[in-house]
Amino acid sequence: MPKRPHILIFNPDQWRGDVMGHMGNPAAITPNLDALVRTDGVSFRHAFCQNTVCTPSRCSFMSGWYPHVRGHRTMYHMMRQGEPVLLRTLKEAGYFVWWGGKNDLVPGQFGYDDYCTVKYRPPKEPKPMWSIDHQDQWRGAPDSDSYYSFFVGRLETGEEEPYLDRDWANVLGAIDLIRHPPTDQPMCIYLPLTYPHPPYAVEEPWYSMIDRAKLPPRLPAPEGWRGKPSLLKGIWERQRLRTWSEERWTELRATYYGMCARLDHQFGDILRALRAAGIYAQTAIFFFSDHGDFTGDYGLVEKTQNTFEDCLSRVPFVVKPPANLPVSPRVTEAIVELIDFPATVEALTGIDP
Repeated sequence: MPKRPHILIFNPDQWRGDVMGHMGNPAAITPNLDALVRTDGVSFRHAFCQNTVCTPSRCSFMSGWYPHVRGHRTMYHMMRQGEPVLLRTLKEAGYFVWWGGKNDLVPGQFGYDDYCTVKYRPPKEPKPMWSIDHQDQWRGAPDSDSYYSFFVGRLETGEEEPYLDRDWANVLGAIDLIRHPPTDQPMCIYLPLTYPHPPYAVEEPWYSMIDRAKLPPRLPAPEGWRGKPSLLKGIWERQRLRTWSEERWTELRATYYGMCARLDHQFGDILRALRAAGIYAQTAIFFFSDHGDFTGDYGLVEKTQNTFEDCLSRVPFVVKPPANLPVSPRVTEAIVELIDFPATVEALTGIDP
Protein backbone atom coordinates (compact mmCIF):
# COMPACT_ATOMS: atom_id res chain seq x y z
CA MET A 1 0.00 0.00 0.00
CA PRO A 2 1.59 3.33 -0.99
CA LYS A 3 2.14 5.81 1.83
CA ARG A 4 1.04 8.67 -0.36
CA PRO A 5 -2.58 8.78 -1.53
CA HIS A 6 -3.67 8.10 -5.05
CA ILE A 7 -4.98 11.23 -6.76
CA LEU A 8 -7.89 11.58 -9.17
CA ILE A 9 -8.22 14.92 -10.99
CA PHE A 10 -11.56 14.85 -12.83
CA ASN A 11 -11.50 18.04 -14.85
CA PRO A 12 -14.37 18.79 -17.26
CA ASP A 13 -14.17 21.79 -19.56
CA GLN A 14 -16.58 24.72 -19.21
CA TRP A 15 -18.90 23.44 -16.45
CA ARG A 16 -20.78 26.23 -14.66
CA GLY A 17 -20.67 26.25 -10.88
CA ASP A 18 -24.46 26.31 -10.52
CA VAL A 19 -25.29 23.18 -12.57
CA MET A 20 -25.27 20.62 -9.75
CA GLY A 21 -28.19 19.18 -7.85
CA HIS A 22 -26.67 19.70 -4.43
CA MET A 23 -26.29 23.40 -5.21
CA GLY A 24 -30.08 23.64 -5.32
CA ASN A 25 -30.51 23.59 -9.10
CA PRO A 26 -33.74 21.62 -9.69
CA ALA A 27 -32.90 20.83 -13.33
CA ALA A 28 -29.38 19.47 -12.74
CA ILE A 29 -29.02 15.68 -12.79
CA THR A 30 -25.82 14.97 -10.85
CA PRO A 31 -26.56 12.01 -8.52
CA ASN A 32 -22.95 10.85 -8.21
CA LEU A 33 -21.57 14.25 -7.26
CA ASP A 34 -24.50 14.78 -4.91
CA ALA A 35 -23.91 11.43 -3.19
CA LEU A 36 -20.19 12.13 -2.78
CA VAL A 37 -20.94 15.45 -1.08
CA ARG A 38 -23.48 13.78 1.21
CA THR A 39 -21.10 11.06 2.39
CA ASP A 40 -17.40 11.78 1.80
CA GLY A 41 -16.66 15.13 0.20
CA VAL A 42 -16.90 18.89 0.43
CA SER A 43 -18.36 21.06 -2.34
CA PHE A 44 -17.47 24.75 -2.46
CA ARG A 45 -20.33 27.03 -3.44
CA HIS A 46 -17.94 29.92 -4.08
CA ALA A 47 -15.06 28.47 -6.11
CA PHE A 48 -13.50 30.69 -8.75
CA CYS A 49 -11.09 30.28 -11.63
CA GLN A 50 -8.35 32.80 -12.46
CA ASN A 51 -9.26 33.20 -16.13
CA THR A 52 -12.38 32.38 -18.11
CA VAL A 53 -10.77 30.55 -21.03
CA CYS A 54 -8.99 27.22 -21.11
CA THR A 55 -5.23 27.72 -21.34
CA PRO A 56 -4.75 30.61 -18.89
CA SER A 57 -6.94 28.85 -16.35
CA ARG A 58 -5.11 25.53 -16.71
CA CYS A 59 -1.71 27.20 -16.51
CA SER A 60 -2.85 28.85 -13.31
CA PHE A 61 -4.32 25.82 -11.54
CA MET A 62 -1.39 23.61 -12.51
CA SER A 63 1.29 26.12 -11.47
CA GLY A 64 -0.21 28.01 -8.54
CA TRP A 65 0.46 31.29 -10.36
CA TYR A 66 -1.99 33.93 -11.46
CA PRO A 67 -2.02 34.17 -15.28
CA HIS A 68 -0.30 37.59 -15.29
CA VAL A 69 2.76 36.42 -13.32
CA ARG A 70 4.62 35.07 -16.36
CA GLY A 71 2.34 36.12 -19.21
CA HIS A 72 0.05 33.08 -19.39
CA ARG A 73 -2.85 35.27 -20.49
CA THR A 74 -4.12 33.67 -23.72
CA MET A 75 -4.62 30.39 -25.53
CA TYR A 76 -1.19 30.88 -27.14
CA HIS A 77 0.90 31.17 -23.97
CA MET A 78 1.18 27.69 -22.47
CA MET A 79 3.52 26.58 -19.68
CA ARG A 80 7.15 26.90 -20.71
CA GLN A 81 9.76 24.24 -20.12
CA GLY A 82 11.18 24.65 -16.64
CA GLU A 83 8.11 26.34 -15.18
CA PRO A 84 6.35 24.55 -12.30
CA VAL A 85 3.59 22.16 -13.35
CA LEU A 86 1.89 20.00 -10.73
CA LEU A 87 1.90 16.91 -12.95
CA ARG A 88 5.68 17.08 -13.32
CA THR A 89 6.08 17.70 -9.57
CA LEU A 90 4.11 14.53 -8.86
CA LYS A 91 6.00 12.48 -11.42
CA GLU A 92 9.36 13.59 -10.05
CA ALA A 93 8.13 12.67 -6.55
CA GLY A 94 7.51 9.07 -7.66
CA TYR A 95 3.90 9.16 -8.84
CA PHE A 96 2.69 7.14 -11.82
CA VAL A 97 1.04 10.04 -13.68
CA TRP A 98 -1.58 8.99 -16.23
CA TRP A 99 -2.94 11.78 -18.46
CA GLY A 100 -6.05 10.96 -20.47
CA GLY A 101 -7.64 13.87 -22.27
CA LYS A 102 -7.08 17.29 -23.76
CA ASN A 103 -4.00 19.45 -23.39
CA ASP A 104 -4.34 23.27 -23.43
CA LEU A 105 -1.53 23.31 -20.86
CA VAL A 106 1.92 22.61 -22.37
CA PRO A 107 3.29 22.93 -25.94
CA GLY A 108 2.60 19.52 -27.43
CA GLN A 109 5.52 19.69 -29.86
CA PHE A 110 7.91 19.05 -26.98
CA GLY A 111 6.15 15.85 -25.94
CA TYR A 112 4.73 14.90 -22.57
CA ASP A 113 7.49 12.83 -20.98
CA ASP A 114 8.34 15.56 -18.47
CA TYR A 115 4.77 15.70 -17.22
CA CYS A 116 3.40 12.19 -17.16
CA THR A 117 4.29 8.53 -17.23
CA VAL A 118 1.57 7.79 -19.79
CA LYS A 119 -0.12 10.20 -22.21
CA TYR A 120 -3.03 7.92 -23.00
CA ARG A 121 -4.03 7.11 -26.55
CA PRO A 122 -7.16 4.94 -26.99
CA PRO A 123 -6.50 1.62 -28.74
CA LYS A 124 -9.50 2.26 -31.01
CA GLU A 125 -10.05 5.56 -32.81
CA PRO A 126 -12.96 7.30 -31.04
CA LYS A 127 -15.87 8.90 -32.83
CA PRO A 128 -15.51 12.62 -33.63
CA MET A 129 -16.57 14.84 -30.76
CA TRP A 130 -20.11 16.17 -31.30
CA SER A 131 -20.17 14.81 -34.90
CA ILE A 132 -17.90 17.75 -35.58
CA ASP A 133 -17.22 16.50 -39.11
CA HIS A 134 -20.83 17.40 -40.01
CA GLN A 135 -20.76 21.09 -39.03
CA ASP A 136 -22.59 22.12 -42.16
CA GLN A 137 -25.62 20.14 -40.97
CA TRP A 138 -26.08 22.06 -37.71
CA ARG A 139 -24.31 25.43 -37.97
CA GLY A 140 -26.34 26.97 -40.74
CA ALA A 141 -25.12 29.74 -43.04
CA PRO A 142 -22.56 32.25 -41.70
CA ASP A 143 -25.20 35.00 -41.69
CA SER A 144 -27.84 32.89 -39.91
CA ASP A 145 -28.90 33.06 -36.27
CA SER A 146 -27.58 29.53 -35.68
CA TYR A 147 -24.02 29.85 -36.98
CA TYR A 148 -22.58 31.03 -33.67
CA SER A 149 -25.03 29.21 -31.40
CA PHE A 150 -23.00 25.98 -31.38
CA PHE A 151 -26.27 24.12 -30.86
CA VAL A 152 -26.41 20.53 -32.11
CA GLY A 153 -28.90 18.83 -29.81
CA ARG A 154 -29.29 15.07 -29.68
CA LEU A 155 -26.33 12.98 -30.83
CA GLU A 156 -27.20 9.87 -32.80
CA THR A 157 -25.22 6.89 -31.53
CA GLY A 158 -26.00 4.50 -34.36
CA GLU A 159 -25.47 0.92 -33.25
CA GLU A 160 -23.10 1.96 -30.48
CA GLU A 161 -24.35 3.05 -27.11
CA PRO A 162 -23.16 5.41 -25.73
CA TYR A 163 -21.59 7.76 -28.28
CA LEU A 164 -17.99 6.57 -27.99
CA ASP A 165 -16.05 9.80 -28.41
CA ARG A 166 -12.71 10.82 -26.87
CA ASP A 167 -14.25 11.57 -23.48
CA TRP A 168 -15.70 8.09 -23.22
CA ALA A 169 -12.45 6.56 -24.49
CA ASN A 170 -10.40 8.37 -21.84
CA VAL A 171 -12.81 7.46 -19.04
CA LEU A 172 -12.68 3.80 -20.09
CA GLY A 173 -8.88 4.00 -20.27
CA ALA A 174 -8.76 5.36 -16.71
CA ILE A 175 -11.02 2.55 -15.51
CA ASP A 176 -8.70 0.01 -17.12
CA LEU A 177 -5.74 1.58 -15.29
CA ILE A 178 -7.62 1.41 -11.98
CA ARG A 179 -8.29 -2.28 -12.58
CA HIS A 180 -4.62 -2.90 -13.44
CA PRO A 181 -2.66 -0.35 -11.39
CA PRO A 182 1.12 -0.14 -11.01
CA THR A 183 2.22 -2.28 -8.08
CA ASP A 184 4.96 -0.05 -6.70
CA GLN A 185 3.81 3.55 -7.25
CA PRO A 186 0.93 5.77 -6.15
CA MET A 187 -1.21 6.91 -9.10
CA CYS A 188 -2.26 10.33 -10.28
CA ILE A 189 -5.07 10.03 -12.81
CA TYR A 190 -5.58 13.30 -14.69
CA LEU A 191 -8.78 13.37 -16.75
CA PRO A 192 -9.10 16.74 -18.52
CA LEU A 193 -12.27 15.93 -20.45
CA THR A 194 -13.91 18.01 -23.17
CA TYR A 195 -17.58 18.08 -22.16
CA PRO A 196 -19.61 20.20 -21.55
CA HIS A 197 -17.64 22.51 -23.86
CA PRO A 198 -19.77 23.50 -26.88
CA PRO A 199 -20.99 22.50 -29.41
CA TYR A 200 -23.98 21.67 -27.23
CA ALA A 201 -24.66 18.02 -28.04
CA VAL A 202 -25.37 14.84 -26.09
CA GLU A 203 -26.77 11.39 -26.71
CA GLU A 204 -29.62 9.56 -25.02
CA PRO A 205 -30.48 8.95 -22.25
CA TRP A 206 -28.97 12.25 -21.12
CA TYR A 207 -30.54 14.32 -23.88
CA SER A 208 -34.06 13.53 -22.65
CA MET A 209 -33.17 13.31 -18.97
CA ILE A 210 -33.45 17.04 -18.24
CA ASP A 211 -36.84 18.40 -17.23
CA ARG A 212 -37.07 21.55 -19.34
CA ALA A 213 -39.72 23.02 -17.04
CA LYS A 214 -37.28 23.01 -14.10
CA LEU A 215 -34.55 25.08 -15.75
CA PRO A 216 -33.91 28.27 -13.75
CA PRO A 217 -34.51 31.53 -15.66
CA ARG A 218 -31.75 32.98 -17.80
CA LEU A 219 -30.07 36.24 -16.89
CA PRO A 220 -31.24 38.85 -19.43
CA ALA A 221 -28.95 41.15 -21.37
CA PRO A 222 -28.76 44.42 -19.40
CA GLU A 223 -30.56 47.43 -20.83
CA GLY A 224 -28.11 49.16 -23.13
CA TRP A 225 -25.40 46.88 -21.75
CA ARG A 226 -24.86 49.38 -18.95
CA GLY A 227 -22.29 48.23 -16.42
CA LYS A 228 -20.79 45.62 -18.76
CA PRO A 229 -17.67 45.72 -20.95
CA SER A 230 -18.28 46.80 -24.56
CA LEU A 231 -16.68 43.49 -25.55
CA LEU A 232 -19.82 41.67 -24.41
CA LYS A 233 -22.11 43.91 -26.41
CA GLY A 234 -19.95 43.34 -29.48
CA ILE A 235 -20.12 39.56 -29.09
CA TRP A 236 -23.87 39.75 -28.48
CA GLU A 237 -24.27 41.61 -31.76
CA ARG A 238 -21.93 39.27 -33.64
CA GLN A 239 -23.53 36.04 -32.41
CA ARG A 240 -26.93 37.17 -33.75
CA LEU A 241 -28.94 35.19 -31.21
CA ARG A 242 -31.33 38.06 -30.50
CA THR A 243 -34.02 36.38 -32.61
CA TRP A 244 -34.04 33.23 -30.49
CA SER A 245 -37.28 32.33 -28.77
CA GLU A 246 -37.22 31.12 -25.19
CA GLU A 247 -38.11 27.65 -26.48
CA ARG A 248 -34.90 27.52 -28.51
CA TRP A 249 -32.85 28.70 -25.55
CA THR A 250 -34.50 26.04 -23.41
CA GLU A 251 -33.41 23.27 -25.76
CA LEU A 252 -29.84 24.56 -25.89
CA ARG A 253 -29.66 24.85 -22.11
CA ALA A 254 -31.23 21.43 -21.54
CA THR A 255 -28.66 19.90 -23.89
CA TYR A 256 -25.86 21.54 -21.88
CA TYR A 257 -27.38 20.19 -18.66
CA GLY A 258 -27.53 16.77 -20.33
CA MET A 259 -23.82 17.02 -21.13
CA CYS A 260 -23.17 17.67 -17.44
CA ALA A 261 -25.37 14.71 -16.52
CA ARG A 262 -23.31 12.48 -18.83
CA LEU A 263 -20.12 13.67 -17.13
CA ASP A 264 -21.64 12.94 -13.72
CA HIS A 265 -22.37 9.40 -14.92
CA GLN A 266 -18.77 9.00 -16.12
CA PHE A 267 -17.52 10.34 -12.79
CA GLY A 268 -19.67 7.74 -11.07
CA ASP A 269 -18.14 5.00 -13.23
CA ILE A 270 -14.68 6.09 -12.05
CA LEU A 271 -15.76 6.08 -8.39
CA ARG A 272 -17.26 2.61 -8.76
CA ALA A 273 -14.02 1.37 -10.31
CA LEU A 274 -12.00 2.81 -7.41
CA ARG A 275 -14.27 1.04 -4.92
CA ALA A 276 -14.14 -2.25 -6.81
CA ALA A 277 -10.33 -2.05 -6.84
CA GLY A 278 -10.26 -1.43 -3.08
CA ILE A 279 -8.46 1.92 -3.38
CA TYR A 280 -11.31 4.43 -3.05
CA ALA A 281 -10.46 5.18 0.60
CA GLN A 282 -6.80 5.84 -0.24
CA THR A 283 -7.64 8.21 -3.12
CA ALA A 284 -7.80 11.99 -2.93
CA ILE A 285 -10.48 13.07 -5.41
CA PHE A 286 -10.74 16.50 -6.99
CA PHE A 287 -13.61 17.48 -9.29
CA PHE A 288 -13.51 20.94 -10.88
CA SER A 289 -13.73 22.69 -14.23
CA ASP A 290 -11.46 25.29 -15.80
CA HIS A 291 -14.24 27.89 -16.22
CA GLY A 292 -17.95 28.21 -16.92
CA ASP A 293 -20.23 28.95 -19.86
CA PHE A 294 -22.83 31.60 -20.70
CA THR A 295 -25.41 28.99 -21.80
CA GLY A 296 -27.91 31.70 -22.69
CA ASP A 297 -27.21 34.15 -19.88
CA TYR A 298 -27.13 37.70 -21.30
CA GLY A 299 -28.27 36.18 -24.62
CA LEU A 300 -24.79 34.70 -25.18
CA VAL A 301 -23.19 31.30 -25.63
CA GLU A 302 -19.67 29.95 -25.04
CA LYS A 303 -17.37 32.22 -22.96
CA THR A 304 -15.23 35.32 -23.32
CA GLN A 305 -11.68 36.13 -22.37
CA ASN A 306 -11.15 38.78 -19.69
CA THR A 307 -14.72 39.19 -18.49
CA PHE A 308 -15.67 37.65 -15.17
CA GLU A 309 -19.41 37.15 -15.05
CA ASP A 310 -20.38 34.66 -12.35
CA CYS A 311 -21.52 32.06 -14.89
CA LEU A 312 -17.96 32.08 -16.33
CA SER A 313 -15.75 32.53 -13.30
CA ARG A 314 -17.57 30.42 -10.70
CA VAL A 315 -16.88 26.71 -11.12
CA PRO A 316 -17.65 23.42 -9.39
CA PHE A 317 -15.03 22.38 -6.86
CA VAL A 318 -15.57 19.13 -4.96
CA VAL A 319 -12.88 17.48 -2.82
CA LYS A 320 -12.80 14.07 -1.18
CA PRO A 321 -9.63 13.64 0.90
CA PRO A 322 -8.05 10.26 1.60
CA ALA A 323 -9.58 8.35 4.51
CA ASN A 324 -6.80 9.25 6.96
CA LEU A 325 -7.95 12.89 6.92
CA PRO A 326 -11.21 13.68 8.75
CA VAL A 327 -13.89 15.37 6.69
CA SER A 328 -17.33 16.81 7.41
CA PRO A 329 -19.30 16.16 4.18
CA ARG A 330 -21.16 19.31 3.17
CA VAL A 331 -21.63 22.24 0.85
CA THR A 332 -19.47 25.02 2.26
CA GLU A 333 -19.79 28.76 1.81
CA ALA A 334 -16.00 29.22 2.00
CA ILE A 335 -14.41 31.06 -0.91
CA VAL A 336 -11.66 29.21 -2.79
CA GLU A 337 -9.72 29.77 -5.99
CA LEU A 338 -8.30 27.21 -8.39
CA ILE A 339 -4.89 28.77 -7.85
CA ASP A 340 -4.87 26.98 -4.45
CA PHE A 341 -5.21 23.53 -6.05
CA PRO A 342 -1.50 22.58 -6.49
CA ALA A 343 -0.59 23.67 -2.95
CA THR A 344 -3.48 21.56 -1.64
CA VAL A 345 -2.21 18.49 -3.49
CA GLU A 346 1.34 19.12 -2.29
CA ALA A 347 0.08 19.38 1.30
CA LEU A 348 -1.89 16.14 1.00
CA THR A 349 1.08 14.25 -0.45
CA GLY A 350 3.78 15.81 1.71
CA ILE A 351 5.64 17.08 -1.36
CA ASP A 352 7.64 20.29 -1.08
CA PRO A 353 6.64 22.76 -3.82
